Amino acid sequence: MSKLDTYRQAQQALPANYEAWQVFGAGLENVGRDGKSVTVPMRAPAANEVLLRIDALGLCLSDMKIINQGGNHPRLRGRDLQNDPTVLGHECAATIVAVGENWKDQFQPGQRFIVQADIYYKGVGYAFGYMIPGGLAEYAFLDERGLAGDEGCYLLPVKESTGFSEAALSEPWACVVMSYALDERVTPTGAAQLVVADDPADWAEKLPRAQRVPKSLDGLADDARFDDIILVAPTPALVETLGDRLNPNGIMFLLGDPAEDGDAQIDVGAIHYQNKRYLGGGSTLEEVAEANRRIDLLPGGTSLFIGAGGPMGQMHVQRAIEMRNGSGCVVVTDLDRGRLTHIEKRFGDLAKERNVKLITLAPGDFEDQQAMNLRMAALGGANGYDDVVVLAPVPALVKQAVELSAKNAFVNLFAGLATGTRASVSLRQICRGVKMIGCSGSRIKDLRDVLNMVEAGTLDSNRSVAAIGGLDAAHKGLAAVKNAVYPGKTVIYPQIPSFPLTAIDELVAKEPEIAAALGTGGVWTNEAEKLFLEKYLP
Repeated sequence: MSKLDTYRQAQQALPANYEAWQVFGAGLENVGRDGKSVTVPMRAPAANEVLLRIDALGLCLSDMKIINQGGNHPRLRGRDLQNDPTVLGHECAATIVAVGENWKDQFQPGQRFIVQADIYYKGVGYAFGYMIPGGLAEYAFLDERGLAGDEGCYLLPVKESTGFSEAALSEPWACVVMSYALDERVTPTGAAQLVVADDPADWAEKLPRAQRVPKSLDGLADDARFDDIILVAPTPALVETLGDRLNPNGIMFLLGDPAEDGDAQIDVGAIHYQNKRYLGGGSTLEEVAEANRRIDLLPGGTSLFIGAGGPMGQMHVQRAIEMRNGSGCVVVTDLDRGRLTHIEKRFGDLAKERNVKLITLAPGDFEDQQAMNLRMAALGGANGYDDVVVLAPVPALVKQAVELSAKNAFVNLFAGLATGTRASVSLRQICRGVKMIGCSGSRIKDLRDVLNMVEAGTLDSNRSVAAIGGLDAAHKGLAAVKNAVYPGKTVIYPQIPSFPLTAIDELVAKEPEIAAALGTGGVWTNEAEKLFLEKYLP
């Protein structure tokens, strides 16, 4: 029996200790001790726990947010990390190696899973890799919060034939898929409603529950907040003022053409994190609803991905090329030409196979930024881009995305701009039906759907891998994520202690036998992973 076969059976005796990259506070210097992992005494799982062996883990930019904020991170709720450290890592593939008494009828050693990171138990969020110590360790414990939570079990079973890396990367891929699968409301069905119009009384029959005020806002209480705001013939000033009156998940319906041209300062962070929406595209509510039903890429259309050279941007680009009835032309921008060259190498052949035109633009390709902007606009055609995805948290890029959009386009604000961050957005474009959406999380449904695609061979999540390393390399890996060293995902194999952080492109020189199993364009594969694990597992 091979070393890897033995490993998969998970029959080995548990060690006396295990290594974990515990987080003791804000700053990369507080991940581990003196740049090294922490040795933790092994224990048997409690009756309400299972013990997971972590087989592969993707490092995520979200990990950096914890590192930057420490216990002040919203998902840690002020946790005293110095005395109660957590462990990073939510993109993980794991194997059960020990089962507590309460779960012996449901789980057994050797079963493989991926973890849905967003865990809810009795209405409270306990995210894995946040409140619940995560996968940047050799082992992790999971209790009833993750095994019998509000949505059932947050462990999703993985087929034996599925690679560890491709399974782990289903989690970030689920976030990408989720951003095009939001359950978007497009009609005024909220509990608290407001109509603002020159003749608000005209709406008494259509929205009898709504408060109705003139555009002077006379009669509107200072503390009034709404789920639906219907604004007829909007102005930038009114959009700005009323935007602050929207509840989370609220919608402002902008009917008709603007009464005044100009940009409105819109809280784009609230679009991303609070699901607020600004919907135009018609003179009636019915027309606006019809104009805003689409949230996925227009089949055969032209799509623009701004700042897409990083790992998540590459996933968006891959999806646009790979999906059935995807974009006909994909334009990708980034500040770093090297990252764009990586995209061309990884996805160029795939784009040709799918008859998709792939175009990359970087500032260094042009005399100045204006020349690049003109080229970008020209590629969108006379009408503009059918869809735009913003992957860099820069308000000016949101403004640009809206300006470059066609009528009834949608702008996916995937980059996490903090709530309260405002961008200057063309009101006329919103009234033409340009819709801004935003999300970067995922649901268990999305993770299950992505895993099904991976296991069916319709999604190659390994295309995202740019570097690999053993557990000791995790600290350097996090620093690489912080400094955007690699154009794709870094995958850590926690059961391999000392393999150095290595770019996939470097394997040709350093590990030629493993490199021989890479796919076209130097893509990490299950076969390469098997050779790697067979060689380096203890």
